[in-house]
Amino acid sequence: MKIAFYLCLLTAMLHLPTALANQKIEIQHYEAQSLVSSGKILSLDVTLTSIQAMCHGKLIDAHLYQDQGDWRYEIQIRTNSGLLVELLLDASTGQLAQPTRLPASCNAETL
Repeated sequence: MKIAFYLCLLTAMLHLPTALANQKIEIQHYEAQSLVSSGKILSLDVTLTSIQAMCHGKLIDAHLYQDQGDWRYEIQIRTNSGLLVELLLDASTGQLAQPTRLPASCNAETL
């Protein structure tokens, strides 16, 4: 019985670093300011300006986190037509990470 317990514990410990590496860690506002100041990421304002030029609407929510070494903005925009659009952006470039193209609900509004 003890051997089974220790095998389970060992297995869990071996998988812990992988689980932690895949965990999204959101950072605080002052940390984001430091990253912007150091040039590692674009500010949320700059990023939103470029995205909202293509996807008109109101910002609902935004988060900055590091995922596998890359800084990401996860944003939600309520388009002018009322649809909720979720985008994942590379915070260092402001480019879309996911989806790789703007949803049709954004593109339709720029025509």
